Amino acid sequence: MSYFIFDGVLKSGEEYELGGDESRHLIRSRRLRSGDRFLIQDYKGQRFEAVIIELNRKELTFIPEFSVATPLPSSLRLEILQALTKEKSIDWILQKSTELGVTRIDLFCGKHSPISFRILKRRNLLDRWNRIVLEASKQCGRQFPPDIFFHENLAKTLEKLTKCPHSWLLSPGIENSVSWKNIYKEEHVEMHHRILVGPEGGFHSDEIDLALRSGLIPIDLGPRIIRSETAVITATSILQFLWGDLK
Repeated sequence: MSYFIFDGVLKSGEEYELGGDESRHLIRSRRLRSGDRFLIQDYKGQRFEAVIIELNRKELTFIPEFSVATPLPSSLRLEILQALTKEKSIDWILQKSTELGVTRIDLFCGKHSPISFRILKRRNLLDRWNRIVLEASKQCGRQFPPDIFFHENLAKTLEKLTKCPHSWLLSPGIENSVSWKNIYKEEHVEMHHRILVGPEGGFHSDEIDLALRSGLIPIDLGPRIIRSETAVITATSILQFLWGDLK
């Protein structure tokens, strides 16, 4: 069940006021009234079932009555390195990756990305991306959203990352690509995976060379050429099924 955010620390049985976008959503979109109940989470991640005491057009007063358990994060630490593609596709990737339990998302401008780093930096899209993953977390019941970072290019992205032995390059037609079906048969696989996904036009050959030199392993997702957003969600789902919490 979806929840709402309170910018502070909550305690059971005490009265609090909620304003801004959260209260407007409760009052206007959910059409809740005095006596109605809803879920609310504070900035520490504590979640409560609360009851509305009174409200007006701009804010409401509520009491958290009892705590509610939050879903555990996935046992698999899963990171996505995503070259920027069309804006609508990035929004979709951020939303669905959050729902699938991804830990971290690093976005960067690939050589075939449709827009330059300089233009994107002026638009300050990081705030918007963080809002998208926060809303997705609230909708799916996840306790905290994934961390999001933005880099100029693939080289600078890889410089910022710690070592991950299970780092996968999603790009078709690379020699010696492997299959997760075979790796799954291994007894011990570390619970930390990273996937690198290109933009709509794919990776430049220089980016593929850099990724391979950096230790990423090319992975084979099958015989069909699929879109960037399809590739990242497909790979995320497979990894969460094999080693994470997707049942």
